[in-house]
Amino acid sequence: MIYYEKYGDSGSPVIMFLHGTNFVHCFARQCDKLSKDYRVIVPHIPGFGRSSDVTFSVNLAVEQIAELAESFGKKVTLVGFSLGAQLCLPILCKHSELFNGAILISPWLIKDSADVERMMKQQADNEKSMRSGIIAGLNSLTAGLDKEERKEHAEFCKTVTMKSILASIDNGILLSDYPQYRELEMPLAAICGMKEPTDTRKSVRALAQQNPHCTYDMWDGAGHNIPFKCAARLNKTIAEFEEKILNG
Repeated sequence: MIYYEKYGDSGSPVIMFLHGTNFVHCFARQCDKLSKDYRVIVPHIPGFGRSSDVTFSVNLAVEQIAELAESFGKKVTLVGFSLGAQLCLPILCKHSELFNGAILISPWLIKDSADVERMMKQQADNEKSMRSGIIAGLNSLTAGLDKEERKEHAEFCKTVTMKSILASIDNGILLSDYPQYRELEMPLAAICGMKEPTDTRKSVRALAQQNPHCTYDMWDGAGHNIPFKCAARLNKTIAEFEEKILNG
């Protein structure tokens, strides 16, 4: 089974967080706060963190995450950021019976090949700095990670393969390829920052337009950094979303 971290009481409602590319600890501030009331689960998406021994693929990630969700014996709330938010789409469409709701943060579900290729080139060109302990330390400090999490993040930046990073960017997940999304009957929310790229903002709007159960919001002052830049607000948003689910 997929490697995962767990926090909080095992009898509490389950919230599963799906991290962004090569940033397993991006939800650290949510884990600390929300684990007081919920069972918080953070799988290491195949290709990253302690699952870096395999190369990232959408199919592998979807099936392993679904298998993990099923193991809890009750419906799970899904929260994804960036790559994790994109993965929410095929996971929900293929395994909707396992989930009671989802929040997609900064999803990139409307994109063209030129943008994908440009981002892949940027990542490949920046490989040396990505693996730098100094850069990894600065990034993890900005995200509010504790000492042990900063150490792990630096380790993960060294062990991740460029093949997994590029595959996570060129993942082929497009909203237009999942017409079954329109039929999902569960609470859904799509969020991004006002400073994010146009395609991310388009993705958030489209998610709400294509499913009547989905709301959307764009947060002033936020970019591609909501889980740590806007931690208190996101924690409150997730808690309120979960309470609505629990209260029917």
